[in-house]
This record gives sequence, C-alpha cells and structure tokens, in this order.
Amino acid sequence: MNVSNAQGKVTYKLTGVKRGKSKKYKKYFKINATTGKVTIKKRLKKGTYKVTCRVTASGDSSHRSGTKTVTFTIKVK
Repeated sequence: MNVSNAQGKVTYKLTGVKRGKSKKYKKYFKINATTGKVTIKKRLKKGTYKVTCRVTASGDSSHRSGTKTVTFTIKVK
C-alpha cells in the first residue's frame, strides 16, 4: 500500500471492517501506524472480511501531501 506521487512520512489508519452487512468487527483488527502491518485477535470467526485502510503521506517542502483509501480482503480459516 502506498500513495503515488507523494513524499514524506507515511502513516496507516484502520477505517473499517465488514463481514457481510455487519460492520462491528473493527475491534478484532489492528494496524501498525508506521509499518501498515495488520494483526488479528484470536478467536475471530471463520470467514471473509473486507478491511478498509487510509494511507497518508505527509509531504515535504517540494511535494504535496496525499491520501489514499485502500480496501482489501482477509480470509480467516
């Protein structure tokens, strides 16, 4: 996950997790703000989850800041 044409410090923030129509699974997932590594708590039910994350590059003196929203799926077996 990265932001194209952006420079500077990159941060990651978890914005949502869905399984079917339910949106109450965000408490089972964490994302490291500096590396973007996603961790899942134990005893999460089997299934496919859609995870939404916001990636932000802070920019610098000659580049603008940028933000990109990324959605990916995780299958728990």
